[in-house]
Amino acid sequence: MLSWSWKTDREAQQGPIPAALEHSALVPAAEATDLMTFLAKLHKTTDIDLLLSTYVSIIGGFVPAPAVAIYLLDADTGKPTKLAAHCIDGQHFPSFLSAYEQHGRKCDPVYSRVSSQLETTTNRLLLKRDMWVHHPFHRVLSVGSLHHILEAPLVTSDKGLMGTLNFGRPATQPHFDNDDVTLVDRIAQHVSIAIGHTAELNELRGRDAAWDEVFDAINTGVMITDGRGDIQFLNVAARHLFQQCDVDEELNDCISGALRNNLQTLRLRSTHTAQCLQLPRRSLNRSAYLTMNSVLVGHNRELVATFWYQPGQDPNFEYLHDLLTPREIKVLELLAQGMENKQIAEFLTVSLDTVKSHLKRIFSKMGVASRAQLLSQVFYQS
Repeated sequence: MLSWSWKTDREAQQGPIPAALEHSALVPAAEATDLMTFLAKLHKTTDIDLLLSTYVSIIGGFVPAPAVAIYLLDADTGKPTKLAAHCIDGQHFPSFLSAYEQHGRKCDPVYSRVSSQLETTTNRLLLKRDMWVHHPFHRVLSVGSLHHILEAPLVTSDKGLMGTLNFGRPATQPHFDNDDVTLVDRIAQHVSIAIGHTAELNELRGRDAAWDEVFDAINTGVMITDGRGDIQFLNVAARHLFQQCDVDEELNDCISGALRNNLQTLRLRSTHTAQCLQLPRRSLNRSAYLTMNSVLVGHNRELVATFWYQPGQDPNFEYLHDLLTPREIKVLELLAQGMENKQIAEFLTVSLDTVKSHLKRIFSKMGVASRAQLLSQVFYQS
């Protein structure tokens, strides 16, 4: 797609070029193709700029016109947000496109009918020849050496008018007839659907990118896999862990084994599962422990989300400070990481009996009788 700017040539005469036109494109004509192949190509395109340039490069093979354009319009202001255009004789076409936005659109009777009635039409269907050649808009068309025009609305069910397809011919060529109107109307429906789908995909991509940023902003490692364990997503913290695994075989074996065990447990029980791993003490330069929690996610629970964190990334149970002592909260945090009593005792450098005493008091204060009830309450019922 060739960038096309004419600001230097025209600013002194007609003022600045509208912003949307700064990014317009003069797209060379493509090789001929059949209509169904053309429409299918548009529907398969997932990039909006590529879709627009593909349209203008091929459409002339079906609707003969030396000047074609496709506009996307702002729903609130009606001003163009994107434009792709093609003209066989491009010498005066940039001047015409600029003049159209500055003076022509507001007095274009064809655009007025298209935008208000959402119907494909031509100048010949609206005005008799004598009225047309004396219409103010006809003088704007003369800048591009055009006389006959055809325009079609691009419409979505939720947003209404989102753009137009535009065609122009000089006076030396025949006017647009009913067959042209019928064909362009059909094509406009397909282009509308294709643009709508592409916009939805771009919106989803934007949301995915936003979620990626959210996951990358947290210290906890996040990994999404399918049921077989094939990785679908890793956040920054998870990628860091995998980089460590690449250079530490012992750590790699430990992590890989825990993931396999979590996935197997999920397949058998279809319930949340967690493991606390005792890592090589040199690993990650942080702690000898790593907690890995896995849970089924997705509409059909076909994906597995695994979260891992080390002490320092503990779940925060400070909201229980009125009920539990600071030491009991610490024990609860280690318990939530999946640590067994012996591991908690080792981490806190206390005896196993001390840990059991802490847990007994925690169970009593929280009104529970088991670890499962305790974790369920603090995680899911708080």
